[in-house]
Amino acid sequence: MKITLVRGDITRQDTDVVVNAANSSLLGGGGVDGAIHRRGGPEILAECRQLRASRFGRGLPTGQAVATTAGELPARWVIHTVGPVHSVGEDRSGLLASCYRESLRVADELGARSVAFPAISTGVYRWPMEDAARIALGTVRSVDTRIEDVRFVLFDVVAYQTFEQVLRGLGPTDEEIEAVLAEQPSERWEKLFALADGLTDADLEVTWEGGAVPGEEGVHAIYSEALNAVFSILVGLKIIVVFDWWAWHQVTPLFPDGNGLDQAPVADAARLATTFIRGERFSDGTIQEAIRNGALQAIVRRLRHWYQHERR
Repeated sequence: MKITLVRGDITRQDTDVVVNAANSSLLGGGGVDGAIHRRGGPEILAECRQLRASRFGRGLPTGQAVATTAGELPARWVIHTVGPVHSVGEDRSGLLASCYRESLRVADELGARSVAFPAISTGVYRWPMEDAARIALGTVRSVDTRIEDVRFVLFDVVAYQTFEQVLRGLGPTDEEIEAVLAEQPSERWEKLFALADGLTDADLEVTWEGGAVPGEEGVHAIYSEALNAVFSILVGLKIIVVFDWWAWHQVTPLFPDGNGLDQAPVADAARLATTFIRGERFSDGTIQEAIRNGALQAIVRRLRHWYQHERR
């Protein structure tokens, strides 16, 4: 997937799909919603009314997405999604991430190959731009989709610069990470798998030094020699990626237990490994968490499958 940033007007994008930051009524509004309806013409509103009369009598729920014609827009379809209103007292980031995931799912169903997104919820819904950019870009990068071209169309210079900064922080693409992994010698991969296969229950036990409460000052985790050897091999295989791993793990469904990693790109195994190993530098016990919830095993399993069946 290629992700690009465009400063401009989303209604002028010639992608297969433009995504509308709609309100739940589906009957138009201000901002991006109003612009799409005005430029797209009455056909879009007519289909939206049909949707209200059939599937969405109470309106389109927040975080969901639905497609209509694009009317007179250069695009083929409009996908309408309802972003959440930002709340200081309630974490609604999952709903915002869902807007992007659901829009890409609907685009896949349509057979689209290119999608243009606005910065959902950053207008009258008051979502802080930097956090919105992290959720938007991190979510799109983590979705398994057939979409080849994703554009984020930002209306002003502040939004563009914020998305640009966050995109740089996401680090290398799936293809770039996989290329680095493919350069590593077979001997290192074979050693990793042999060490992982040899881990016993005792090797996976974590002890604590300096106190009884993990995370308190002076308290740190002690890992077995065998487990430390696995971590060292992972680091030696260039599995640790320079990127904003904290932001990534907040939006990816792979964290913390690695559920779904078997179907994800091998690059996500590198990102998940980075999250736990880098996280250990700041929060004692993150590797213990990876062991307990099965994430470490999922990482090694995904790497082994890639090495045996996908490596080129």
